[in-house]
Amino acid sequence: MRFFILAIILILAGCAQNLSTYKVPKVPSKEGFVKTANGQLYYQTMGQGDAVIVIHGGPGMDQGYLLPGMATLAQKHQVVFYDQLGCGRSTATVIDESHITINSFVEDIETLRKALKFEKVTIVGHSWGGMLAMYYAVKYPKNIKKLVLMNTVTSAGMEEFLDEVEKRTMPSAGEFEKLKASQEFIDSEPQAVAQYYRLFFQYYFHNPKDLEKLNLQLEPKGAATGVKVAKILEESIFGKYTDQHADLQKLKIPTLIIRGESDVIPMSAANSMAHSIKGSKLVVLKNCGHFPYIEQPKEWLEITEEFLRK
Repeated sequence: MRFFILAIILILAGCAQNLSTYKVPKVPSKEGFVKTANGQLYYQTMGQGDAVIVIHGGPGMDQGYLLPGMATLAQKHQVVFYDQLGCGRSTATVIDESHITINSFVEDIETLRKALKFEKVTIVGHSWGGMLAMYYAVKYPKNIKKLVLMNTVTSAGMEEFLDEVEKRTMPSAGEFEKLKASQEFIDSEPQAVAQYYRLFFQYYFHNPKDLEKLNLQLEPKGAATGVKVAKILEESIFGKYTDQHADLQKLKIPTLIIRGESDVIPMSAANSMAHSIKGSKLVVLKNCGHFPYIEQPKEWLEITEEFLRK
């Protein structure tokens, strides 16, 4: 059953739409590509002010599901959304175990920072993106002004997290298997993949009706390469639980940790991060699951902005 859960968590990716797709704040914006050691990253920037790089979840997903909700940060900051290598509109020259690694993804963030000529940045990571943000912070602490970790987990809470996902999704196990066996899904048709996501992510919301607000626009190319990336990273993330406690204790970066009270991420994981990162602030949002920018957008923005302007 554990393999079944991992297969769901690491399922096919969506595409990155351009800014015109969303109702975003009327602020200066641009998009482009940055060359990396193994391909190129697609990015979008919006707003002006302090630089904020947002790292999306997955792995294998892209920035699309964060929009338009997290675009509200662009009202006071220059926010950068990017697709991780091999996901969405970012392309990888080679997709294999030697090129798709946590360390290579960390280096991609550093390449993006340099290309956009940012001296110091605030890093905002959601879900898997929060894990990646912590790895980047440990390796490049001097390049980070502040760190926001949203609905994420470390090795300390991984087993509990996977157990909770399995427990929540059990009622739909039959539907998952039926959909996975369909030819449309096997052929990675966007509609079938989106349907799979909807079935799965309903269990990640405090109120399942909020699922309707989650952007699940998909495109064939991003889905096909994203699933390959996800499968490769599966072993790194879920197969080998590297203890980050000692590394996180060395951080001296102002850090905000956000968790929804109904999140599939266990409270123990949030507490572990708060304990490890000295001086960090942990906020638990009521009536909220895994997507606070959708479920409690006003409170999420107020808490985040208060932290960023200090």
